[in-house]
Amino acid sequence: MNINLKYGESYKTCELPDKNVLGILEMEHIDANEHPQNLIREKLESPIASPSLSNLICEKNPENIVVIVSDITRPGPFKLMLETLLKELLSYGAPNKNIHCLIANGTHRKMTEAEMRYHYGDWAVDNFSIENHDCRADDLVNLGKMASGNELLINKKVAEADFLITIGVISPHYFAGFSGGRKSILPGICGYETIRHNHSNIIHNYATLGKLTDNKIHLEMAEAAAIVGVDFTLQAVLNHKKKLVQCFAGALDDAFFKGVKFFIEHNSVKYSQKADALIVSVGGYPKDINFYQSQKALNSTFELVKEGGTLILLAECQENIGQKEMEKQLRNARTIDDLFLVDQKDIQIGGHRAFATGRLLKQADILVVSSMDPKLVQAVHFSPVGSIEEALVFVRKKEGEEFSCYIVPNGSMFFPNHKKN
Repeated sequence: MNINLKYGESYKTCELPDKNVLGILEMEHIDANEHPQNLIREKLESPIASPSLSNLICEKNPENIVVIVSDITRPGPFKLMLETLLKELLSYGAPNKNIHCLIANGTHRKMTEAEMRYHYGDWAVDNFSIENHDCRADDLVNLGKMASGNELLINKKVAEADFLITIGVISPHYFAGFSGGRKSILPGICGYETIRHNHSNIIHNYATLGKLTDNKIHLEMAEAAAIVGVDFTLQAVLNHKKKLVQCFAGALDDAFFKGVKFFIEHNSVKYSQKADALIVSVGGYPKDINFYQSQKALNSTFELVKEGGTLILLAECQENIGQKEMEKQLRNARTIDDLFLVDQKDIQIGGHRAFATGRLLKQADILVVSSMDPKLVQAVHFSPVGSIEEALVFVRKKEGEEFSCYIVPNGSMFFPNHKKN
């Protein structure tokens, strides 16, 4: 069997005997919507648990509309979604000067203008104000304490908005359950300490892939969004090619949960047994832009491999680790067990990902095919390999010629669903 997997903006290939392959696991190949602009306009006019967007704009006549949109680490049809939404707002009579776009960077780095043009399109960049959120800005607004005692610090422009719209993509998330929806607010436009406090709950067992019920990380995100007050949302579900299949608009919680239900029904990947080894591509650029983002594919697919097995990760990581705190915590740990010694109150952003990484490294060998310096990969406790073939040599020595293997072409768009034979 010939394997051809995305790696950055190119591919990595290898050959693997059919006898070793338990299956190629990916979302069903659902066709993209043939008329996505029309679909979005339809959803804006017939939303979930909300008046139409045109009626809301007409009734409220807002002078300061803020549209929160996901950053470069979230692949999706954001050019299509944002441009369609903005043109609809203009058609409702809202002038350009009243509409401001804010990038939900969370704690991520700021996007460059070139990245904005790639992600949102030239028309949006040329005709509207699009700004990066800064989680350490001096003018963050404090909305008080949430139920956990966590103070809700948010972007000043969001606090001053008289009409707030969010745009997102719904996909599995390894500790918040699912991305999209309320995550545009927390972590999207919150202060560093608010985000840190929320994410430090990763040490608890409820913080896991696909889990929303009783997940305090998710519940606090939803609480933050309710306090801030989102007037309207547009959420997308994508297919295996990251193209728009369906979208959900209207009231934030209702649209989000409908979208999650749709994702689970249509995009869950069924498997019947665990494998000796797993070959997983993050899914190419921009999901494998750095190791911080690429590691999410490990969490999404890890349950496919047996305890003590081998996971082979393809992630270009042109920006290397991509998160200083994560890299520092991993480098400073003499052993994997050292990663679990940190107290929850001391977990910093990035450190939470190091904690999650330690859990994975305790259970399997993880080999990384990347453009990173092999010494850097070793310094953060992973095993660098130059190719898929080199990784498979390791697997054969460990498991024998009859080893079993799954192949996952898009680990960033993956939600496993174990089914018994």
